Amino acid sequence: MDQRFLFFTGEPTVTLPLLKEHPRWSPVLSAVSFSVTSGRIHRGKSTSDDYRGVVYFADVRDKDLERQHLELFLAHSIPCWPAPKALLSVFDRHEALAQCIAVGLVDHPVIQAEYSPQPRLPFPYVLKVGNEHRGEGKYLIRSVADISPWEGVATMEPFFQGESVRVLLLGDQVFGVRIQHDESWIKNAPGARMDAWIPDPSIVAHARKARDLLGLPIVGVDYIASDHRFHFIELNPFPRVGLTKESAIAAREIFRRAMGEIEASVLGLQLK
Repeated sequence: MDQRFLFFTGEPTVTLPLLKEHPRWSPVLSAVSFSVTSGRIHRGKSTSDDYRGVVYFADVRDKDLERQHLELFLAHSIPCWPAPKALLSVFDRHEALAQCIAVGLVDHPVIQAEYSPQPRLPFPYVLKVGNEHRGEGKYLIRSVADISPWEGVATMEPFFQGESVRVLLLGDQVFGVRIQHDESWIKNAPGARMDAWIPDPSIVAHARKARDLLGLPIVGVDYIASDHRFHFIELNPFPRVGLTKESAIAAREIFRRAMGEIEASVLGLQLK
């Protein structure tokens, strides 16, 4: 049976050229459930699947399924890049923010709590629920009337005026993104416009601290910047990496190396 590999890809324009170079790798462009038997990843009861390793770079819309994937790969020691443990550490964006708060990376008031009909910060403030990125699960609370029930823990932060920017870290390389949206206060909502931006060294240093804390090789760190200050907002483990030709090339090289490492890891396991 021909051994193959899985590439969960949320950005096919960057990753599909790599997949053409490596026919043993199969793209996963939608949510699919898998099982593991004797180190072999397969779909359901399939007798032909023989996937042995994974590159996971896709923000799957079904968050329960995403967690199942990562926990499955971790439990069965499936060679996977990035490390499932690191991805699980940022799966819950509220927990990831709490880690950043604990080490002093957040300099503004943050409330993380279960539902209460009472305001928790001065109006206006931002309420974040769930674990969706792409601007989903965010609400601008201007009055008590805007507070709707939510499940689990939510995050509440001040609403900052300023530019929405992202520091994109691709290994050792740094790219900046300015995010604009003419029709929504949520700058990274669908329809956002992203332009190249040159980040200040101080914000890059901060982004690297957040990246290193959570142990991710690729990350997008979001800020609101104004009046020579910046406020850390959140961290995205599956950012858009193909914003420019240069960032796409950098990301593609990182993915290429990761694919080689996964194949070498599988070979090493077989030789033991």
